Amino acid sequence: MASTVPSRPGIVSVHATGDGTVHVWRRDPHSGASLRETTRQRGWLYARTPDDLTHLGDALTVSAGEAPTGSLYHARDLAPDRPVDARAYRYLLSGPSPRQLEAAVRRGVGLNRGLDVPPPLGELSGYLRLGYAEQYLITSRQTYHQGLTFDQPVRLQFDLETTALSPDEGRIFLIAVRDNRGLETLLEARRAAQEGELIEAFLELVRERDPDVIENHFIHGFDLPFLAARARRCGIALRLGRAGDGVPWTVDDGSRTPLWVCPGREVLDTLDAVRRLNLPSGGLKAAARHFGVAPEGRVYLEGDQIVTTYRDHPKLVRAYARQDVQEVDALARIMLAPAFALARLTPRPYHRLTRAGPAKGVLEPMLVRTYVEAGRPFPASERGHAGPHRGGHVQLHAEGVLRHVVKADVASMYPSIIRAEGIGPRQDELGAFHRIVSDLTARRLTHKREARNALLGEAQRREHHAMQDAMKLVVNAAYGYLGAGRLARLGDREAADRVTARGRAILQQVTSALQARGVQLIESDTDGVYFSTGQDLGEAAERTLIAQVAAGLPNGITLEFDGRARAMLSHQVKNYALLRYDGTLDQSGASFGSSRSGRYGAAFLRAALQALLQGDVPGVQAAFEDTVRRLTERDFTNADVSTRLRIGKTRADYAQTRAQRRETHLEAAWRAGLDFRVGDRIDLYVRAGQGLTALSDPDGRDYDAAHYRAALVQNYATRLRKALDAADWEQLFGGRGAGLFDRDLRDMPVRWRALQSNEPG
Repeated sequence: MASTVPSRPGIVSVHATGDGTVHVWRRDPHSGASLRETTRQRGWLYARTPDDLTHLGDALTVSAGEAPTGSLYHARDLAPDRPVDARAYRYLLSGPSPRQLEAAVRRGVGLNRGLDVPPPLGELSGYLRLGYAEQYLITSRQTYHQGLTFDQPVRLQFDLETTALSPDEGRIFLIAVRDNRGLETLLEARRAAQEGELIEAFLELVRERDPDVIENHFIHGFDLPFLAARARRCGIALRLGRAGDGVPWTVDDGSRTPLWVCPGREVLDTLDAVRRLNLPSGGLKAAARHFGVAPEGRVYLEGDQIVTTYRDHPKLVRAYARQDVQEVDALARIMLAPAFALARLTPRPYHRLTRAGPAKGVLEPMLVRTYVEAGRPFPASERGHAGPHRGGHVQLHAEGVLRHVVKADVASMYPSIIRAEGIGPRQDELGAFHRIVSDLTARRLTHKREARNALLGEAQRREHHAMQDAMKLVVNAAYGYLGAGRLARLGDREAADRVTARGRAILQQVTSALQARGVQLIESDTDGVYFSTGQDLGEAAERTLIAQVAAGLPNGITLEFDGRARAMLSHQVKNYALLRYDGTLDQSGASFGSSRSGRYGAAFLRAALQALLQGDVPGVQAAFEDTVRRLTERDFTNADVSTRLRIGKTRADYAQTRAQRRETHLEAAWRAGLDFRVGDRIDLYVRAGQGLTALSDPDGRDYDAAHYRAALVQNYATRLRKALDAADWEQLFGGRGAGLFDRDLRDMPVRWRALQSNEPG
């Protein structure tokens, strides 16, 4: 299993097949030239025993060393000097190619267990197998992107404009294409007969530009499946890749949409990265606005408007399409940079890292690599402890509106505890887990510091920021990996319990020290502590206060200043709103924004919070009354009041249960004739006299105004309860009208209250 390929920088794609062929593409960091090499690899996997290969007879050799020259199949005993541990992966099996090795193992399983059709290798206990590309990266001791910055690979973005959402009902009439080498163009087919020429022109453009990475927003769920279906309809082979026939294919990786794999080019979906943030909307336009990267003069068109607009105003649609790919590029620079950096750390292809969980998908391959390189058995999984362990402490100390708020952050608390106290899985004899976490934590702090270094250029700071983000993902997942028990190959619940117990003790020390200095705690957990100083001390004094508390913490544990705000509405744990000193409003938690929030309610809540956090109760009422007026006068559109829900059944499945149980959101989709599938998201609104209805006319105004006025109180105004006296809240939002003894709005105080202490133990 020794490396036979010299380590070279610049890997941008690896295409490894079951027959042992490996194609590797590199982008030279200095010249920018694209380089391709082809090699071969033997297949390998960890096994507890070689018994399933004994049917091979003389074709199998077993030894404590590397496979002898000319050996077809080999079982390497990685612990010949130890007693047999039936649960450890003691043998490293290898064969002429990955597919031949897997076939030999499955045949042996069938013979030994009397099975005519043995299960796939991934379903067999006693084996540890990685993907073909991962096998190559581990044995050749390489990873992607070494020596490359984010923009050195050629990155191409494309976006389709279609006449319908289904390729069975519509066609492609426009493709916007750009790359990071100056290309920006549109390909058009105004007539249906030109669609085939359009697809051919696009494929030729991809071959000419030869991108290493292809990007778009929802490329896996829409663009590639639509393009593939239309190419088939036109009799065109969709040769997008660089190896073999170059036709991309799908892989079911357990995600809501299949993963499209393109040999020689990494296909990246910015939606995969955006979904991890739990933004109110994962759409491209919403994400671009959230990150402030929407182009100046952005054209916004609803999906059902694009075709008709193109017919009458084609220049508008062309501008819209160009701006789509511009936004994808800008969003990729923000959202994909950490995955790009992660690919330097772990032996996994870049295109898998936007979906990979940081524990099982990133950290575990690094652990496997360590044991393969050391030539040691991979440890057995933890016995027992299938249940959850005791987690960290989260506490709300005060609710309502508090002023002059500061956040202190225990920097990477759990990774720091793991690093400082040498915590790791008991079965990890190499100490690989602790070494990886400790090394990445130290390197992350260096990159974090350099990302703030004003002496460096913007591009250099971005690279450092991406690296620290990537390392943060891994080290922050380390504790969760320990606590996953048998779900993780090196999980250890007792070790996870030690981490959280130490974390609770440190958090107790921090909160006690802060209270001793006269502040009011608001919320505390492993992400940090929010507290109110009661008066504006100034940032320098706040930093000094935190430094005094930090000085008493154990070695290796760092407490940092992590921001300040003029006021904070503390609603529930992890649900709050902050008004910064510059007037910026930050909202956190589902209570203050989710995909189910209607635009009308979110706008009210934002305006009300701005007023409330300044103590302006008349401003809160003005925001409420203005929203009620606009609802009554139908100033809002159906789209403004609609909510987006995820579908959990297919139309066919719902048809089986519909007679026994009607589900309101599915019924609305059913009545609209939608062919819905699991994972689809539909926009719904309450139509006057009709009830819950699928949104078909976004600009219409036939919503039930009375329903949405009640929802404004029940779903949005209730978020403000804890900042007001009960009678005052009722006066503002109860709808009973002015009373003789009502308090003047200007006399209504904005309040807060301390909650009963329940300190961590």
